Amino acid sequence: MPKINQNMQSWRIFHYARKYLGRSTLYSLFGTRHARTVDLWCEDPMTTGKNEDASDPVKAIRNMLWKLDDQGHVDICRAALNYMASGTSVICGEEQEIVELRPTVSEELLADYRAVAMMQEAIEDHEHPDMVLSLKQEAISEIERTYARYRKDFGK
Repeated sequence: MPKINQNMQSWRIFHYARKYLGRSTLYSLFGTRHARTVDLWCEDPMTTGKNEDASDPVKAIRNMLWKLDDQGHVDICRAALNYMASGTSVICGEEQEIVELRPTVSEELLADYRAVAMMQEAIEDHEHPDMVLSLKQEAISEIERTYARYRKDFGK
């Protein structure tokens, strides 16, 4: 489930971009016909007449990803975030360095099954959701390490 981060808000992203990239760059990206709209996206609702619920492209994409996530489409959410960060210095998803790889893909696959089995057992034992969440994250980490091992071997 998504959580609202009060520190980062979509208008701050636009405000920062306008400050460091300039208005003309933003207008060229979003179209000069929409200059006033772009300026509106940059406004702080606390100091202007802008409605706090006003939408902009960043907020709309975030809300779309939340809806996809709520329906269990985590893979497409990750792919979208990786796509948006591609070509930048930001390390996302598959580009993250994964440590502690086992010597073979087979050993990695066995670790995946163990991690998923532990999560399944916790669910069947009606453990607290926080415990199951922790086991889920461990299983996902195991699967990511398996993929990293596979990619490493595939490149040889």
